[in-house]
Amino acid sequence: MQLQISTIAWLTPTALSLVGAIILGARIVHAASSDEEAVRKVVNGFPEAWNRHDMNANGALFTPDADFVNVTGTHWKGRESIQLNTAFLHGAIPADSAGVTLPKSAYGIFKTSNSTFKQVDVRFLRKDVAVAHVQNELQGDARTKEPRHSLLVYILTKENGRWLIAVAQNTEINRPPALNR
Repeated sequence: MQLQISTIAWLTPTALSLVGAIILGARIVHAASSDEEAVRKVVNGFPEAWNRHDMNANGALFTPDADFVNVTGTHWKGRESIQLNTAFLHGAIPADSAGVTLPKSAYGIFKTSNSTFKQVDVRFLRKDVAVAHVQNELQGDARTKEPRHSLLVYILTKENGRWLIAVAQNTEINRPPALNR
């Protein structure tokens, strides 16, 4: 009986560790390195299109039914709305364009802006779903000389072999006081 108790006492922590490792390991998703490269290419396409003020290229990064919540908490639904409102902010479309949900005072505020992604972290939730956390710095906002910093969160999905942004959330960090008026 003594042998059985000591065997069970040793086996229990080992078995628990093994079960824990199996449970934790099941949550780790390993995607192909080519998928990570493709996700990073889409994510990095955002500042590239932004800096060229190419809102067609910017819009092409999103799924047709994408959601984007900007730094003011405005929720744009669908690629067309994201592209239209972003184009308005860049002054890339006429100020009186139909469908814009922003105040007229926001027209062209990013016309000369430049976005720089300082760090991009990618994690796969599933083989066809990835999340990217991005530290962004924005220079050239017409309303302030101070650089703006934000944390962007992108959720990307892979459909028909192509990665696109399905959800985006932009959270500003230490908003410059001039923008709080």
